[in-house]
Amino acid sequence: MNTYDHLPLPIYQGDVHRQPRGGGGGYNLPEGRNKSTFLQETIQKADAIASSFQIVKSKFSGNINPSLIYEIEVNQGVSPNNFETILSSMGIHVLSVAENKKGYWVVFSDDENLNQFKQKLNTYASEQGPKYDFFNAINSLRDIPREEKIGKGLQDNPLGDSPDFIDIELWRMVDQRRNEEFIKELKLAYSNSNEFRITDTLITKSFVLLRVQLTYAIFDEIIDLKEIARADRPSIPTFNPFEYRDIDVPKLTINLPGENATGILIIDSGIISNHPMLEKCVGSEENFQSGEQQTQDTVGHGTSVAGCAAYGDIEKCIEAKTFTPSNWIFSAKVMYAEKNEINGTVHAVYDQEKLVEHQFKDAVESFLSNPEYHVRVVNISLGNSNEVWHKNFERQLPLAAMIDELAYTYPSVTFIVSAGNQHPYNIYSSIQEIIDNYPKYFLEKPEFKIINPASSALALTIGSIAGAERVKQTNYGEEQIRSLIAKENQPSPFTRSGFGINGMVKPELVEYGGNTILINNHGRIQDDAGGKIALLNNQTTENIIRFDFGTSFSASKVAHLAGLIANKFPQKSANFVNNMLLVGADYPFFPDDSFYGSKQGKALEDHMAVCGYGLSDYDRAVSSLDKRAVLFDEGQLGLNKVKVYSLQLPEIFFTERGRKRIVVVLTLMDS
Repeated sequence: MNTYDHLPLPIYQGDVHRQPRGGGGGYNLPEGRNKSTFLQETIQKADAIASSFQIVKSKFSGNINPSLIYEIEVNQGVSPNNFETILSSMGIHVLSVAENKKGYWVVFSDDENLNQFKQKLNTYASEQGPKYDFFNAINSLRDIPREEKIGKGLQDNPLGDSPDFIDIELWRMVDQRRNEEFIKELKLAYSNSNEFRITDTLITKSFVLLRVQLTYAIFDEIIDLKEIARADRPSIPTFNPFEYRDIDVPKLTINLPGENATGILIIDSGIISNHPMLEKCVGSEENFQSGEQQTQDTVGHGTSVAGCAAYGDIEKCIEAKTFTPSNWIFSAKVMYAEKNEINGTVHAVYDQEKLVEHQFKDAVESFLSNPEYHVRVVNISLGNSNEVWHKNFERQLPLAAMIDELAYTYPSVTFIVSAGNQHPYNIYSSIQEIIDNYPKYFLEKPEFKIINPASSALALTIGSIAGAERVKQTNYGEEQIRSLIAKENQPSPFTRSGFGINGMVKPELVEYGGNTILINNHGRIQDDAGGKIALLNNQTTENIIRFDFGTSFSASKVAHLAGLIANKFPQKSANFVNNMLLVGADYPFFPDDSFYGSKQGKALEDHMAVCGYGLSDYDRAVSSLDKRAVLFDEGQLGLNKVKVYSLQLPEIFFTERGRKRIVVVLTLMDS
């Protein structure tokens, strides 16, 4: 099959003017609304909010000067800019817009009694004077419920009498100085370091986050402060090391990366830089936590992720007895190992005193600010299983927001994030239940939705599909009692599904990350090793290959693919690399309506929620074919401007029968 370089997409040279949109249709009066009744109910709620704020203000009088923060429920799609301007005219400032513009908007008010709001509301209900029909878009007001501010980790494991670490997110105020002043007042109000201590602070363009060590008694007081958006236990890594395999290293050929290879940054538990398969491709490694002084990987996860990023499919390299890394590997260690002295298991934990988001920011800026490293891909194969999209949170949380800010700051760098894992035996009690509910549970069970930071808007989120069906060989003919949950190319039973924020396609891509093959061992559900994939092991003195499964490794395989594309197009942006990954994607398995139990004709939509745009392929991503041409353009587009492209299609496109498509991949980033 002949392959060709992609072609530039020619811009039409004639004069084209964009027709400006009209001014919109205003705000629709909700069906059945009685303005007089709405006035009375809303005034009561406004007075209740003002009253509860005065109680909080009195409680902290002389120590903390709190802000009046509450929620406005919006019942229809509105223009955020226009609606914010209207609210601002009443001294009300927007802190957070609801998903899809409808729902609860978080605001703060300069007017502690909401007098301006109530005055205009009275005019709206009187039918005299200005219409103020923007009130049509408002359902109600409410204080943010205390229980909604406490995350799942803290609900499951509350604070006690002894001080312990939690993360406290503050609402990001329009004037950052208000956040800074609040933090200063909080420190002065609780100056006993044995009961309250702020160990880390991070203020960015989109969030304010504190790592705090405190007792339950103090937490019980400050959670009533309106400035606190959310409090939860620090992020917990969701992986553990598994088992290993022998391999004869001297019989392998291990090469250097290509001369012009770019860099891939792994943010994880560190790596073993003298691992036989990594020592020739490690560019640099740094430590960004204080739990362990050494930079090497004592957990095992980071080394495995780095191996997939460097080589893609480890088993293919073993079969070929040749390891040729695609890119230089850089390692930022943000986690360290903690051993359970009772059972000997090793777990990954984060620095207790430092925010995970702060570590991420420091790590990315440290490596990406060094032009000699030429890092073009950042891989983030971790997440917080206590923060499940549309189950435990419905707005962008700080870690995902931090990744978005970094991706915006470094437009030449592709950020890759794993979707997260959820083993079905955590949800179902028997193998038969899992078989009966797979794969419908991806759409029906909120426990299988993507986790923070997989909701990141500017990163590519990666799910997992199953490889070829296989089970671990035994000497007793036990293969017959193994239960393979997924067939080849179907979604891995442990992967997580979207959609993401505002209906965004998440995950965008999938890769082979393993299968779930189950055994009933005297009433206990166990995994068969046949569902796991080969990975590099950090225990180099024992066995340098181990087996595991997860979206951590499917994500790093896509990072490998992104690195290859970046090598071929070294001057192109991250948007270009991302688009080539998407252009190269297809579905190796296409479901019918019965697979997910879809409504008629909805199988593709449901499949997209689980597998995004499919499995990407390097040759499809970088090369055009005789019957598949890819044309591209990178540029800028001004506000209220258009670009028109001229595309000459061959006559055969219209005369020949068969399936023909014109696929458009478009990426926009606000300036």
